[in-house]
Amino acid sequence: MVKIATQTDVCGFSRAVIEKIGKMKGIEKVSLLFGDFDAILKISMPKIHEIENMVMEEIQMVEGVESTLTLLCVDEKIID
Repeated sequence: MVKIATQTDVCGFSRAVIEKIGKMKGIEKVSLLFGDFDAILKISMPKIHEIENMVMEEIQMVEGVESTLTLLCVDEKIID
């Protein structure tokens, strides 16, 4: 999971930034948030190194991305 904070000086800018990121290879899910971060992404790639590269070389380079916080899931279970 990657949390993203965007530049919020332009109304609606966050949505445009997130829509652009959501089209990138490996992005499984994008959700807009209220709070300290504007969105959370679910990325699926076979190697951690590939996630690192994507966040640093692609997501953080998108105009409007102010900061990111990457969280690695070590075990994913669905609880009913």
